[in-house]
Amino acid sequence: MKRKSIIAFVVVLLGVGGWLLYYYSDQQAIKRKFTDIAVSLSKDGEETPIMIALKMKPVKDFIAPACEVTVPERNYHEMLEPGLVIHYLILYRSRQANLRLALEEISIEIPSKGRGEVSALVHVTANYNQPDFFDETHRVQFSLQKQEKKWLIRKATLPDALVRR
Repeated sequence: MKRKSIIAFVVVLLGVGGWLLYYYSDQQAIKRKFTDIAVSLSKDGEETPIMIALKMKPVKDFIAPACEVTVPERNYHEMLEPGLVIHYLILYRSRQANLRLALEEISIEIPSKGRGEVSALVHVTANYNQPDFFDETHRVQFSLQKQEKKWLIRKATLPDALVRR
C-alpha cells in the first residue's frame, strides 16, 4: 500500500513538473504575450487618455529599444523606437470606432538561444455596426530577442493592407 502511494505521488509530481515546464517554456510565454497584446490593442468605443496609456504600456514594454519595421509592398523599412510605434498604434486605433484583434495560427520557432521567430494570422474586425466596417485577416511576422529574461520584438514585417487603414 505504501509503495502504491509513493508511485502515485511520483506520477503526480512528474505530471505537474511536465506541465510547469510546458507552461513556462519560451514558446508558451511568447504565445501568451502576443495574446495579451492583441487584447490590449482591441478597443470598444471611446477611451480616455488614461485608458489608452494603461493599454499601451504592456505593448511598449514588449518592443525592443530599436524595432525594425518592414512593409514589403511599400518598400518601407525603418528602425523605430517604442514611443513611435505606440504613437502609430494610438493613431490607428483612434481612426476606428471599435476594434477587435485575434491571433490565429501562431507559429513560434526558437532557432537559437535568445532568438525567436513568430508568424501569425491577425484577424482584424473594426467598426462593426458602422458603414466603414471591415473584417480582414493578414499574415504578420516578428523576430524576437530575449533580453534580461524578457522577450522583445526587434523586427515586425507587416502587410500593406494592415497598415494603410
